[in-house]
Amino acid sequence: MTSYTYDLYIDGEWTGGSASGSIDVINPATEESIGSVPEAGAKDAAAAVTAARRAFDDGPWAWMSPAERAKSMLRFAEILDARRDHLKELVIAEAGSTGMLADFVQVGGAIDFARSVAETVEHAVHWFEPGPPKANPLTVAGTALVREPVGVVAAITPFNFPFFLNIVKVFPALAVGNTVVLKPHPWTPLDGMELALAAEEAGLPPGVFNVVSGGAEVGEELSSSPMVDMVTFTGSTATGRRIMEVASTTVKKLQLELGGKSALVVLDDVAPDQAVNDAIQGCVIHAGQGCVLQSRVLMPETHVDGFIEAVKAVMPFIKVGDPAEPDTVVGPLIREQQRARVEGYVTSGVEQGAEVALGGKRPDGLDKGFFYEPTIFVNCRNDMRICQEEIFGPVLTVIPYSGGDAEAVRIANDTIYGLGGGVLSANTGRGFNVARQIRAGSVLVTTVGGSPVDDLGPGDGAGPGWGAWPDAIGVHGAFGGYKQSGIGREWGHHGMEDFTELKNLTWR
Repeated sequence: MTSYTYDLYIDGEWTGGSASGSIDVINPATEESIGSVPEAGAKDAAAAVTAARRAFDDGPWAWMSPAERAKSMLRFAEILDARRDHLKELVIAEAGSTGMLADFVQVGGAIDFARSVAETVEHAVHWFEPGPPKANPLTVAGTALVREPVGVVAAITPFNFPFFLNIVKVFPALAVGNTVVLKPHPWTPLDGMELALAAEEAGLPPGVFNVVSGGAEVGEELSSSPMVDMVTFTGSTATGRRIMEVASTTVKKLQLELGGKSALVVLDDVAPDQAVNDAIQGCVIHAGQGCVLQSRVLMPETHVDGFIEAVKAVMPFIKVGDPAEPDTVVGPLIREQQRARVEGYVTSGVEQGAEVALGGKRPDGLDKGFFYEPTIFVNCRNDMRICQEEIFGPVLTVIPYSGGDAEAVRIANDTIYGLGGGVLSANTGRGFNVARQIRAGSVLVTTVGGSPVDDLGPGDGAGPGWGAWPDAIGVHGAFGGYKQSGIGREWGHHGMEDFTELKNLTWR
């Protein structure tokens, strides 16, 4: 078994810093140690911030042209791409990701996103917007809007999609000219250190990118430091509130991607068995550990029995087990405390009157690892805790409705969150009409019941002219939430521009 051991990466150097202890990283499927990193504290975080501040204020990085930085970022991405197999093995062991999820999102999708940022930053960001000139007696007056990097960015990332979210924050921030201090989650710090290895090999100047592993003390230092200009964070709404509170003392810019309780609205023109594949994703993808997963299924009350019957026919084919095995669909939860949290919510659901239709227990035969069966509740009311709070586990709640599309929209919006959602319909126009009323940052409309096209024709559905664009997650669109699901947007040019300030220049 491969063992991964790293120091902190500060100002272009690998160092143990002032850490008096270490963080032991364990494989959530086997409960075995796979490596360690120093448990840094506030002093180490301050050293990293000082290095990043100096690199931004005095170094060449911020003053390079977008094209020059893009070359460095492309080298960075290519080094990661060359290590794709190694990184996949690490993420499976560290985060409990299945191989398929690692290929499409956790690692493969992340590297595709990194390459896309490097290739598009020069032209995707609206760097300069001139105003009309105007003559006066002495000269010609004018105005222009220009974008500049924010400065020093603190990136704080979670455990569920660690490599992907490290990339989503670090690459756009660096590409537009900022310097970065990355604090990965203490349960999944290893792939953050792999980023540092690649950045070092790519030749990024000292201090431009720093990685400090640690817990809340590091996060508090980064969020409160007057030398940090912006904090980008993905994680729970509770932690996001704390970051806002701490960062308010220096009025920092914030990009917060927080919790979700997304709803999948199944309309009554969809047969119950047609909803199964889309619905169960909310509890099987990464064992439900995804903020945007659609964990509430809103279904016409006449469809619920047929839906559960169809799910019961499918579930025996969904393997729960070691994510390193290629046929595994549902891997482990990240730690025992997360599994205990899920069990507490299941108990709460039963106590409040919901019924466990499937799952609701630890799987038989898996004595090691933090596994839990995909669990589906019926007879749910939207005011139950299991329907209102983010469980972050393989739990799906089926909420019946009887008042047509308007009632479904009302229930979908009855939450403090607004991160994502979905609509299933046999009619694209009807699905779109429902989707536009859902108060969430990302809503997917899926049309079901049609006949697939056998031949997409020349270009396989792309072009002529525009060709086949990369379709990796995060390359296009914008990701973020309404309400208590966050502030700001990631992905695409919006995500890059979030790491800039807009300046109005006038001369006369």
